[in-house]
Amino acid sequence: MDEILSKQHYRRTFFGAVALVLALALIVRFFVIPYFDSAQKLTGAALFGSLLDNLVVSLLLAVFIGAFVFWLKPDIVKRSAIEVIEPKQINPLLKSATSATRSWIFKGACGRYTRATTIPKLAEAARADGIGRDITICVLNPMNDSLCSEYATYRRSLKSGKSGTAWTRQVVQEEILATALTALKFRFSEPLLRIRVFFVDHFSAFRLDIADQYVVITKEEKEASALRADAGTYFYDSYKDDVRLTERQSREMTCCGNIEFSGQIDEMKLREAIKCADLFQEVRLGEINLARVLSCVNAPSDPY
Repeated sequence: MDEILSKQHYRRTFFGAVALVLALALIVRFFVIPYFDSAQKLTGAALFGSLLDNLVVSLLLAVFIGAFVFWLKPDIVKRSAIEVIEPKQINPLLKSATSATRSWIFKGACGRYTRATTIPKLAEAARADGIGRDITICVLNPMNDSLCSEYATYRRSLKSGKSGTAWTRQVVQEEILATALTALKFRFSEPLLRIRVFFVDHFSAFRLDIADQYVVITKEEKEASALRADAGTYFYDSYKDDVRLTERQSREMTCCGNIEFSGQIDEMKLREAIKCADLFQEVRLGEINLARVLSCVNAPSDPY
């Protein structure tokens, strides 16, 4: 029942089916049964009285059973709740958390959704509330060629990797650079945002988005379900600890000084930011499609 009522599309179907069954039951009780047996004829007042009696009994039983199950359930089970989220619910779930959370943690590979949706929405919420937000982003190390090549091979092996831009080492590096540059842009242009970026030398098939309310664990496939663990549960705290350990083993992005960002980024500003934050070897920038990186930063697209 919890699974049905917690999902909007299931909830509509469930209540629609219940209403239909109830209507059919009333029709049968009021019209069909009395037609065959006049002694079973029931008035509205009698029906209301019967329903009221049954309601009192059902309410008492529901309260008793609910209290019994609550006290019987071990504390470790209460603290270990985790929920399966269907693919079409992932995007609304992530977006709904951005308006209320004061912190956001992302741990993944390239951070496309983070740069396209999460950071701008957190910046908008910070401006609206006048209260700052803390953002932590853990992505792959763009200067680790073997790591980026391995991840590109992994993405090509997925169903989603068969369409769109072919995943290569260079594409992976371009995506990561776009995310890091977006973080730099918002760090210096949005004073209410405190953004930290860490470059990780390993990757996982799973991504973490951790807000104050819950953590959402996703995979790269759009058709794959996600997992949700609410704040205060064992899994929520465990995933936050996992990010802390990742930070300790990673290189944090630093900047040589303040960079002025005004409007869209051009290639000169792009090169300045990459050099200042030591995002990529300057002598190897010829391997990178800078026009594509600029497009990802200036006109990001929501992967969902």
